[in-house]
Amino acid sequence: MRIFASIFLALCLSFSVSAQIDPQPASAPVQDPAVSDERPVLVELFTSQGCGLCPEANRYLGELDQRDNVFVLAFSVSYWDMYGWTDTFARPEYVQRQRTYLPRLEVNRLFTPHFVIDGVEDAPGWNQDQVADAVDRRLSAMPDSPDISIVDGPFGSFRVLVNGEAPEEDLEIWLIAYSPGWAQVEVEAGENAGITMLHYNMVKGLTYLGNWSGGPAEFMGEAYRRFGTVAVVQGANGGPIYGYAKVSSAAHQHDPMRD
Repeated sequence: MRIFASIFLALCLSFSVSAQIDPQPASAPVQDPAVSDERPVLVELFTSQGCGLCPEANRYLGELDQRDNVFVLAFSVSYWDMYGWTDTFARPEYVQRQRTYLPRLEVNRLFTPHFVIDGVEDAPGWNQDQVADAVDRRLSAMPDSPDISIVDGPFGSFRVLVNGEAPEEDLEIWLIAYSPGWAQVEVEAGENAGITMLHYNMVKGLTYLGNWSGGPAEFMGEAYRRFGTVAVVQGANGGPIYGYAKVSSAAHQHDPMRD
């Protein structure tokens, strides 16, 4: 029985499906209540512990998140590791996410610090005014979002429920785990040697769940409950962000001092 249960759990966590949704699902949504009727803009920062301009960009990312109409995530990239310090948060899939954005944004090379605003605009991290202007432009032209929610799934997994009209023919569903708030890392080598580097809302996991083309559908992914979790509806191949749902980490949900 233990072998059967282990196989079934592995299939549940790795298999994404599209299916008709029960109009009254057994699990209640667990995502955070919306701040307003219009969803916040999703701002992504591609950063590195080996990049001399990144500490200030990391601090600015935390400032942006104080706005009610902005939500932020930071992805550490590894291409600075060759200069003497291995980034403690970097993963190859984060570099690939940044690389996928480049053609649509008409950017000819990878660089940090690099802000991407809702998948439709980008700005260098050393130009905070440009970042803020891009956020304001996106807010003034925010598209309608499909319905998206996160509910509890079997064996501690998450189910992502999506419904509505697809603004593009083919959309992607992503599940992102992140560590809410600030973290500190002592950098011992490279361009930032000797400094304590601040990080904010660092991404800890990035999972592609499947494609969606409209109508009711369900996807399943692993629930990293010690982290915050975001389910994102996005245009294929680094396209615009059309909507997302998020849920706080278990610690945040149960700690009233952090609410």
